[in-house]
Amino acid sequence: MQGKSGVLAGIVVYHPDEDHLRRLVAAVAPDADEVAVFANSPLPDGLEASLRLAAGGTAFAVLGGGANLGLGAAYDAFLGRARSRALPFAFLLDQDSLPRPGTIPALVARHRELAASGERPAVVGPQPLDPAGEPMRLALSRPDPAPPRPGLIRVAFVISSGSLVSVEAARTIGPFRADFFIDAIDLEWCFRAGAAGFSIWVAAQVAMDHRLGRGVIALPFGLLLADQPNLRLYTFIRNQLAMLRLSHVPRAHKLKTVLSLPVRIPVYLARNRFSRECRSALWNGLVDGALNRLGPPTRAAGTRR
Repeated sequence: MQGKSGVLAGIVVYHPDEDHLRRLVAAVAPDADEVAVFANSPLPDGLEASLRLAAGGTAFAVLGGGANLGLGAAYDAFLGRARSRALPFAFLLDQDSLPRPGTIPALVARHRELAASGERPAVVGPQPLDPAGEPMRLALSRPDPAPPRPGLIRVAFVISSGSLVSVEAARTIGPFRADFFIDAIDLEWCFRAGAAGFSIWVAAQVAMDHRLGRGVIALPFGLLLADQPNLRLYTFIRNQLAMLRLSHVPRAHKLKTVLSLPVRIPVYLARNRFSRECRSALWNGLVDGALNRLGPPTRAAGTRR
């Protein structure tokens, strides 16, 4: 039954920093009806008990069996858990996130304002800030000269961590792509939501720090690329190519993918000093994306399935 805010706060973890995870649970628990951790790796002895203590009087659950199933499977598990508890929202978090106080109720209020104004919001996210504290650039869905409420920005997609997802909207839109494993999962789902008649929003006055990969690679003309490890280079390229065949992905995004890859690939090769691991990750990402060969990233460094 719905209590505090109607929200299940779901945190995806993979060999987490235990102290930070305890702080994260303690930060979101006061505003959530339940905190759930999806374990993509086995939890160390004693960690579950200490997380329950950090949650205080808020219900706490551990989902997943410790095998790495990726982000999509975790998000779907959170939505299923929220649905089973009749909670209308799932608040998605990565293990490195740390929302500011009041983030959950602020996003819930924005979602309800949008729904009351006649919109069909699928997800409302915070304004992501880069490590310098500056607002990150947003991909707008379309110009919106008269937003339903000041401070609300209609966007094409939101970053999954820190986003408040409508459980009822997700029932219509469908599950997150577990076969993407990691990378572009939020992007594809938001595009699918938009194609189904739902809207995606950022609450500009609700800020949350966000870090892209290992940092940012600055290129001429103000272009920025996320500096990612080889496994993420593989899944990024593979999943972006896989999205080229999806009818609900906007043509503008497909064109951006096709035009940007010839720039990205040389930059990533140079950044990684043309290492064998990087070459394998990029090549296998291109091949598997072209063949729509998805699932766990076992070929990121040239391994066979």
